[in-house]
Amino acid sequence: MESKKNRERKWKRKGRNSSLKAADATHKNQVLLPEKMYEEMMRNGRRLLPNEACGLISGRFNKCMTFWPMVNIEPSPFSFAMDVNEQDQVEKKMKQKNQRFMGIFHTHPFGQAVPSKDDIRSSFYPDVYYFIAAISKRSEELRCYKIKNGAVLPVEIVYY
Repeated sequence: MESKKNRERKWKRKGRNSSLKAADATHKNQVLLPEKMYEEMMRNGRRLLPNEACGLISGRFNKCMTFWPMVNIEPSPFSFAMDVNEQDQVEKKMKQKNQRFMGIFHTHPFGQAVPSKDDIRSSFYPDVYYFIAAISKRSEELRCYKIKNGAVLPVEIVYY
């Protein structure tokens, strides 16, 4: 069995670095979000008040890079739904940018930034981040979660 030190030497000889920091990876319970993207998401949510806003997020590793506002095809203050054809078009654009689908964003107008029972029940993607924004005319809060088999795990948002 090869020791950790020997594996690291091999990697370094091949011009690689075994450190997670060098690989632009972050802790599993953290997601990196650009401040400008945060502002764009909140602006989109406020614009669509009193209804829920929604969108997709793409990027690499745990680093969010692009926010894709989507049309809520069931406009309501209590729910959202996205058009499958619009999702397919956005997914193609993500691939063109060499990014992967990594998150779903939606708002809870005048509510809390926590997953509702409907959010938990309709979470089909266990490996993506669920960004939920509580937005009112006076305040806003964004939180992030992973939802897997009904379990809700908070994820720290690190702004950059």
